[in-house]
Amino acid sequence: MPVLTVLWGIGLLTIASLALMWTGNISYQLARNGLEVATINATAEAVIHRTILGLSDPRRDRAWRSDGVAQSFVFDGQSITLVVQDELGRIDLNRADTGLLTGLFRSVGLSLEEVSGTVDKILDWRDSTPLKHANGAKEQDYRLAGLSYGPRNGPFQSVEELMLVMGMTPALFAQVRPALTVYSGRQFIDPQVAPREALLALPDMNPARVASIIAERTSRPFAGPGSDPGGSPISRGGRAYTIRTEIARPSGVVVREAAIRLTDNPVQPYFMLNWKSVASVQ
Repeated sequence: MPVLTVLWGIGLLTIASLALMWTGNISYQLARNGLEVATINATAEAVIHRTILGLSDPRRDRAWRSDGVAQSFVFDGQSITLVVQDELGRIDLNRADTGLLTGLFRSVGLSLEEVSGTVDKILDWRDSTPLKHANGAKEQDYRLAGLSYGPRNGPFQSVEELMLVMGMTPALFAQVRPALTVYSGRQFIDPQVAPREALLALPDMNPARVASIIAERTSRPFAGPGSDPGGSPISRGGRAYTIRTEIARPSGVVVREAAIRLTDNPVQPYFMLNWKSVASVQ
């Protein structure tokens, strides 16, 4: 009997020890994960703030690239890829006129009939009026199509909201997504910083001409509004930018993306419009 008691006691102690070890391992892993996330976020925030300083520099020859060309460098021992896109280079879903939207959807191969229907449905989504465009869709059309929602009848809150517009497919959205924004607040785009997909929406553009424009622009050390060196200082106040930071970590590439709007106010030099974590790339 004493032997059994001793064995039983040893068994209990073993179980308790294993439980403590398991709990310790879990705590250690959680601490490591927390440290990893904190390191990634701190790095991303530092890069974004440094980018904002660069974008705010009024000297033309010091202007940071804002035309979507990737730039790589090492920061605090970590490999970083930075992509800055001036949102004025993109087509604003809330402000673009019929011509620019038509050019965009024509550039991805839609027929004239498909283009007309897509553009009219976008206009009906963002228009507050109950009147429907010729090939558009309002509340009743969405209901008849079996959808549980109707058009917003107001501005798009995000580019991803375009996926809710009747007739929009994931494949079509993926084609036009790089050309679109909800942050520029302008009816036009700035070709100096426009991505390929947005340039193709302009009149008299073709793939060869766009490729030539981008190649020439990429060859310059900097690109942005008024990017030629010399002259008077420029202001980027009011312009919005998307800053994409890709951080190489042992577990893969971690992506953080911020949308900001610059101001001319030294007390508050920018506003944060959006911040998101993108799934890691292995």
